[in-house]
This record gives sequence, structure tokens and C-alpha cells, in this order.
Amino acid sequence: MIRLRKLLYFTMIIYIIISCLHWYSTGNAGSFDLDENTGFHIPETGCALYIDLDAYTMTVYQNGQVYKTFPVSGGVIETPSPVGTWQVTEVSDWGGGFGGSWIGLNVPWGSYGIHGTEKPWLVGRGNVSHGCIRMKNKDAFEIRELVSVGTVVHIKHDALPFRNMRKDVRGSDVLNTQILLKRLGFYTGAIDGIFGSGMTYAVKSFQKTYHLPIDGVVRRVTYEKIVEQERTLPQLDRNDNTGDYPCNAADRAEPTPVYVF
Repeated sequence: MIRLRKLLYFTMIIYIIISCLHWYSTGNAGSFDLDENTGFHIPETGCALYIDLDAYTMTVYQNGQVYKTFPVSGGVIETPSPVGTWQVTEVSDWGGGFGGSWIGLNVPWGSYGIHGTEKPWLVGRGNVSHGCIRMKNKDAFEIRELVSVGTVVHIKHDALPFRNMRKDVRGSDVLNTQILLKRLGFYTGAIDGIFGSGMTYAVKSFQKTYHLPIDGVVRRVTYEKIVEQERTLPQLDRNDNTGDYPCNAADRAEPTPVYVF
């Protein structure tokens, strides 16, 4: 009986050691559950980044496996980070307040990217930027060495509150509303995340059609009606390529960059 207990104890110790070695070999990444509804697909080869601004973390994938996690910070409520799936367009050495690293993303309504910071103590504790993803300088440098042009970057921020959308507002919420209104046949302009005159006209037309106050502003009532009507479309129409941004280059505009670090 004593020998059996010793054998069980020894087996348990070996199991714990193996588990720890596996944990460290993945860069202390721990477990990670990917929501299948994000639209983010982990590539079997190369690098991909999954940024969770609710948890203030970046999960790095290498060849389909979790490589490492890093603490990050994104944009505040007034200047949110671009939620959605993007691609790296530039990898550069930037100095000053960028910690020597800049990883640009193909966000159409401004210049957004991943970079270092002069305030590393804030990273991983909250969202504090003007929209960019901030990292500790050494972490940003490590990421810069892993990614290349075309690397997929998915940014998630479920806790971001709803905001009224009106002329001159920019962001992921505007882009998604453009997609919905385009599917419904009210919006014919570029899918660029910029609330311009065309969006104002489309929103007013929608509000008039569905007997809502006609002010050209997408408040919650208008937005919920847009979503409700989009859900009534046949599945084929709902799955058209207006929702495949950023791959749908034909709908992409070329706005003047607005730097939002």
C-alpha cells in the first residue's frame, strides 16, 4: 500500500512538471477560448494577432498555435480602437513616444496601429489611448519582429458602449452601419467608417421609410431598427461581400489620414 501511494505521488509530480513545461513553452499563454462568431480565423501558417480590449491582452498565434500573450491598452470611449479584423500594412522603426516600433493597420478612416509607449505602467490596466494599441516597448519590438505586411490582426472590445452616430463621426460602428444600410439598399457610398453626407442622406431616407424622427442621426432606436430590418433579408443578401471588409477593396475609400495614436 505504501509503495502504491509513493507511485501515485511520483506520477502526480511528473504530471505537474510536464504541465508546467508546456505552459512555459507557449510563452505563459494559458488557455484561450476563441469565439467562433468573431470572423477571425487562425491561419495554419505564419503569425496572427488577437487583441481583446476587454481583457487588455494580445494573443499571438504562430503556425496555428498560441505562441504568447502580452498586456495591451486600446482607445478610450471617446476615441475607440478600430474593432474588427484588419491587416498589417506597415512595419517601421518609430522613435519618440512610440517606443521605436510602429505596426500600421489598414483602417480606412485614420492611421491606427500598434506601438510602444512612454507610460508602460498604464499598459494592461485600462484603455487609455486615442485609438491605437499600446504595448510595453520591449513587447512591441518583439511583435514587430514577428509580423509582416498582410498579417491578420483582430481587435475585440465588447464593453464599448453604444454612441450616437452623426455627420463627421468615424469608427467601426459607422463602418458596420454603412454595411447594414448598403445591404438594405439605402446607402450607396464607400464602406470607409466615415459618416459623411451620403450617410446622412441614407439615414434620413431610412428614418422616413420606417416612420422614425428624421434627423440623420443614428441613435439607438434607429440603429435597432436597421438591425431588425437587415435580419429580415434573405440569407444570400445578408452574406454578400459588403460585409467582408477589409477584403472588399472595391468599396474602400482613400480618406485623408487622421493620426490617432
